Amino acid sequence: MDDASHAALVRAGGEFGPFDGRVWFNTAHQGPLPRAAVIAAERAAALKAAPYRIGDNDFSEVPERLRGLLAQLIGSPTEEVVLGDSTSHGLHLIANGLSWAKGDEVLVIEGDYPATVLPWQRLARSGVKVRSVRPQYGLLSAEELAAAVRPRTRVLAVTWVDSFNGRTLDLYALGETCRQAGVLFVVNASQAIGARPIDVSTTPVDAVVSCGYKWLCGPYATGFSWLHPNLLDQLRPQQAYWLAMQAGRGLDHMRETVVRDDIGVRAFDVFCPANFATTLPWMASLELLLEIGIDRIAAWDQQLVDRLVDAIDPAKYQLLSPACGPTRSTLIVLSRKDGTTEQRYHQLADSGIDAAYREGNLRLSVHLFNTIEQVDQALDALHTPIRES
Repeated sequence: MDDASHAALVRAGGEFGPFDGRVWFNTAHQGPLPRAAVIAAERAAALKAAPYRIGDNDFSEVPERLRGLLAQLIGSPTEEVVLGDSTSHGLHLIANGLSWAKGDEVLVIEGDYPATVLPWQRLARSGVKVRSVRPQYGLLSAEELAAAVRPRTRVLAVTWVDSFNGRTLDLYALGETCRQAGVLFVVNASQAIGARPIDVSTTPVDAVVSCGYKWLCGPYATGFSWLHPNLLDQLRPQQAYWLAMQAGRGLDHMRETVVRDDIGVRAFDVFCPANFATTLPWMASLELLLEIGIDRIAAWDQQLVDRLVDAIDPAKYQLLSPACGPTRSTLIVLSRKDGTTEQRYHQLADSGIDAAYREGNLRLSVHLFNTIEQVDQALDALHTPIRES
């Protein structure tokens, strides 16, 4: 990493915290708000405390500013970005918006994150089959996918970075296989976007959905979806939100009740997309990340992962996430070989280091505000003998 990039990240790191003297290694669960976002949240509260400060145009202009930032983040036109409040919002609008026939099939990966699987399972009531693929080596390959596709397979729904093992799928290989088979490729990117770059204009995917409160450092109840134009044309809106139907008209004429079909992605937006309490701070976070550059953030995050992975004692810990290469993410998943993984998790917490304990394993996730010194502090705690209670 060059000096300019490192200097930009040092400045950005100063935008986060303080964390009451603790170290936050749990962005895979919740990303912290930078100071600019905290200020924006305070401004949002002040606006609501004195509503005369909120103009009628803000209800349309603020969501469009957010849409533009998200489009810039993923390299898409603004007209392909849906504003949501979660990852589940996007997955459900696709699952419920497609036309299905009895016998159609959706492929998922066995043991994948529930948010990626459950929306499709609800379709079983309509005769849609959800089939789980079990990769031989824990990571779905293009060859395994090609072998799994059947004539009635309509969708492959996957999680880009697995929350439980930190493995990263090859979107290009899987996407090309889906294109060749005529299968829609839907990606839950919540554990990736903000920590690794993506350009949807060159990546063979049909939908990317994400929350905003993890690696994008936004408030809870934020999220978005990107829909390929070909997929957007296949989706039926499930709602007729009055303010979306008001697009292009001021609030001085509101009694029109015609359901419009000319508003594009706005027909799929979450209700109340101008929610200032979440939208304003999230925009501040996105502006900070975009100013730094996702490439720079990804490089720094991987430098921190290098430091941690290289120093883990293999005699004491089993590294369950990839040690290197393109399948590695910013999630480091460990298991203590002596059976004391949960105790190690509590020892980290007692040492002021917040990680996660998931499915019997220890998960540490680092991001742009973390430092080499903090990684070394975690390593010391991981290798310190367990204190007797």
